[in-house]
Amino acid sequence: MIRRATTFNLAVAIRRPQSAVFALLSDIQDFEPIPRDAAVRMVKEPAGPTAVGTRWHEWVRLAPGCWFHTESVVSDFDPPHLLGMDFSSHWLNGHLTYQIDTFGGGSILHHRETVRSHWLLRWLLPAITHSMRPRLLQRLAEIRQILESGCAGGSTAHTS
Repeated sequence: MIRRATTFNLAVAIRRPQSAVFALLSDIQDFEPIPRDAAVRMVKEPAGPTAVGTRWHEWVRLAPGCWFHTESVVSDFDPPHLLGMDFSSHWLNGHLTYQIDTFGGGSILHHRETVRSHWLLRWLLPAITHSMRPRLLQRLAEIRQILESGCAGGSTAHTS
């Protein structure tokens, strides 16, 4: 049973077109870990173009020998504007939407995420979300840096 939820609504301006931002997000596993100091393993299934139903299996190291496992599945897909996914773990679940708007010569990447805790952990949600916000802001800054430095291709080959 899910009891409590927290919502993040963050955004970052990126001096790259929507298609480049969307391409990076569609193959984010190729650029992990983001933030760079995170210990992350991520596998996309199936390999190839992202579409509704694409899954990511993600492991984040919390401490030596302690990994947090999350499953994500693409639920919203409208290139190059929108990529949404539902995610779940033993402790949390929720929905993440990346919306990419054109702005000037680049894009605005909106990160909207709702995180829900299972009822046994509802008392931990404030601490969890307090620690998540700076990591999400760092993640968005590093996504911008990767894109603006030219380290990410700009392929628009992803299909729905």
